Amino acid sequence: MSVQMILLPLFVHVALVLAVLLRAVKSTEVTADGLRAGLAAVLFYTLTILALYTRKADIIFVVLAWVFVLLRLISAFPHLLSAEARGRMNFGVSFDLASLAVLALMWGLFAFAILLNI
Repeated sequence: MSVQMILLPLFVHVALVLAVLLRAVKSTEVTADGLRAGLAAVLFYTLTILALYTRKADIIFVVLAWVFVLLRLISAFPHLLSAEARGRMNFGVSFDLASLAVLALMWGLFAFAILLNI
């Protein structure tokens, strides 16, 4: 895998987090959900850097990274809209849970690859 292919989902997710953060700061809506999403972002960034550094980022890693980022984009979409539109589109929780499950799977696969030296 090329460095570009490995880091591209990371860059997309950074842009997403910055957009959501900017929106939250503008509307003074910083909540526990936002903090939880920030923690998932830190775990994703850390895992991506570790996978790149240890050369464990394979095609499975990149596909799962894109699945994680796409789920985060879907989850964040209502938060980027107006308050009225946000009330009509409240489907983010299931996508939040799915993205956390993908992130947990990514960490599990990475841990096995490191621990079993595969």
